[in-house]
Amino acid sequence: MGNPIIHFEVAGTDGSALESFYSELFEWKIDHQGEGDMQYGFISDGSAGPVGGGIRHEPGGEAEVVFYVEVEDLSAAIEQAKKLGGSVRIEPIDTGDVTFGMIRDPQGNSVGLIERPKAEDTPEDPAS
Repeated sequence: MGNPIIHFEVAGTDGSALESFYSELFEWKIDHQGEGDMQYGFISDGSAGPVGGGIRHEPGGEAEVVFYVEVEDLSAAIEQAKKLGGSVRIEPIDTGDVTFGMIRDPQGNSVGLIERPKAEDTPEDPAS
């Protein structure tokens, strides 16, 4: 078994603004600690679920780290991000399994958003 992903960080020059952006966008609770140059916001989303990951090949692109957050309504999350000072990097794309898009936070960090099909949107298995 490989080493698990257990933590992520979003960094920017205005940590307080990023804390506000993410807490309002995703309803995360952020425990802000420290002062001056030693400030840090510990994120809690209320779940104990695993964190998955992947390696994306970007020939000719920039190196970056992107985390993806599951949302109930992708369009609503994108609109909320824009109201909070974010922007759209990738418009929603339906892969058949999920619909995803990507935003940039006010500091320019990319964040993926994933909407899974709702139970009523999933076709029943004809074998059942």
